[in-house]
Parts: sequence; C-alpha cells; structure tokens
Amino acid sequence: MAACISSLGRDQYYCSKNKLDVVELPHKRYLDFSYEINDQLDNIHDNNNKRLKYIYDDRQYSFKKVDDLFKINTRLEFSDNILPACLKMVAASIYLPKENPTKLLGEDAHFIHELYQTIGVADGVGGWAKEGIDAGMYARELMNNSLIATDIEPKGHVNPKRVLQEAYKNTNSEGSSTACIITLNTAKSTIFAANVGDSGFFLIRKGKIIYKSPMQQRGFNCPYQLGNSKDSPSVAQEMELNVEKDDILIVGTDGMLDNVNESEIEEIVHRGIDGKLKAEELASQIGNIALYNSFDRFADTPFARAVERECLRQIHKGGKIDDITVIVAYIQ
Repeated sequence: MAACISSLGRDQYYCSKNKLDVVELPHKRYLDFSYEINDQLDNIHDNNNKRLKYIYDDRQYSFKKVDDLFKINTRLEFSDNILPACLKMVAASIYLPKENPTKLLGEDAHFIHELYQTIGVADGVGGWAKEGIDAGMYARELMNNSLIATDIEPKGHVNPKRVLQEAYKNTNSEGSSTACIITLNTAKSTIFAANVGDSGFFLIRKGKIIYKSPMQQRGFNCPYQLGNSKDSPSVAQEMELNVEKDDILIVGTDGMLDNVNESEIEEIVHRGIDGKLKAEELASQIGNIALYNSFDRFADTPFARAVERECLRQIHKGGKIDDITVIVAYIQ
C-alpha cells in the first residue's frame, strides 16, 4: 500500500522510490505525495514536536522518529497532530424495490468499494418485462462485475469508464441497464465519474447543490443503456470534479431523481448536517422522501414536470412508482 504524508511549515523532507531526495517546502503550504515504503526512512527531519502517526487495522501508533518504523505496508501520516490527511469517502446506501411479487429484488443494483473509494448504481430497464426478461438480473450482474473490475484495476486511481468496459464485457444476462460509477482520486482531490443513462448524482457543498450530472436520453423515458443490442460503454459521459472536505455526494437511480426535487435534497441535507447524521441515516431520509413522493398523486416532482414538457404541456402531477436506490458519500 502507498503512504500519504502531509506537512505544515517550512521543513525539508526526503522522498523517492529507491532514493531519498530533499524537498524544500514553502511556509504554510501542504505537500501530499505517495510512495511505496520499502526502506527505513532515516533521513526525514523531525522537529517542532511533530510526530508520525502509524495507522494499522484502525489502531493508531505515534512515533517520535521515523527510524522506529521499518518496512511498513500501510498508510503513514506526518503531522502537527491536527493536519488534513488524504480525503476519503464514507458511504452508505438504501435500496427500496417497488412491490412486485415476481421481482422481489427489483431492477436496481449498486455497490460500494470502501478500499478503492468507488461506488456505483445501475437500473435495469423495465421494458424488457414485455419479453419475459428480468432486467434486474442484468443490472445485478453488471454491478457485481464492476466491483470485480475495480479490484483488478491497474495501480493508481480507478478509471470508472474502464471499469464499466470490463464489467460490460463480462456481463451475459439478458436485458439492459443504466449505470453510474464514481471514484474518489485522493491524490488529486477529485471525483471521476462515468454515466450511461438517467441514473446520476449531486455534489453538495455547504448544503447547496453545486453540480448535478446530466442525463443521457434519446427521448422521454428512453435512457441510454448498456446491454444486449443496446449501447456500449463508449457512450458513457465522463466527468471530473474537484471536491473538498465536508462535501457530500448523493448518487441515485431515476427512482430517486424523478421523485425528489433539488430543493428537497438541500433541505434534507441541511437538516442532516445540523443533526450530524451518519451517511446511512441521510440516505434513509432521502430514500423515504422519494418513496413518499412516488405515491403522492398530487406531488410536484421532477417526473411530473418532465411529463408536462414532453406531452404537449399537459398538466400532470404526482410521482413515479419505481425502484429507489440512494448512496450517500461523505467526503472527509
């Protein structure tokens, strides 16, 4: 595993893969870099009461000298006790399949890969039911293969589009599915995303939505989709966004996006921040609002407004009954 080192102040550090070289840091600037710890780091200067924090199996050990650590395969932080380490995602999900006795698992699927800081959602296209095909099986296989592809990604940050390509190649079930995969690049403090269809995400900063991923549709309620005789991952829209500590990422299938307004998302997130909700608690609140709105025949929802736009501006109210998947990821 790689090491992440952060520093404050005007100090000198030595780092390269096989040879230690001096680096002069400007005053009050941060330096984050990664390398493989193969040798004793006996040339890093330690002053001003700085200490090394060795993190292993969720236990923390503090050392005064780097000489105390030999051939460690874990994350290492150099700090003044209170310094920002590399950003990380803390994610949780909720899945609320619509009631259907023939499809108890619904047609959505998702995964969370904590180690590689990657999350994904998929929504099997329900139109296949007319041909006796359960597209939920395709979505579940696609997400399972995406999880596997994340594990075998080349060294370095995960490439969501490449993950989709590998997963798509190995998915053999009948049907088709939308997909959205997002990963956190800790080295660049950015998120990378690849999206096919009408699943997507919000990026929230200080309680406000600062970005919403665009949908890919050929027409009303006809999204781009991966699958048999459908689209390939080459059509995936790729995005890279800067993220900051305390940002919140909300990812969902159209069951969430069609039933919850942006103003409702912001209101729920504001309350969540004030109440210091955990990711799973915030995901549950958003999912249950989406579920409530989906059954409300008079709700003003994104789906209702889309129907009005596409159907000759006919007045339409109410939500859309659908499978609902929500993933909430805190950037910490």
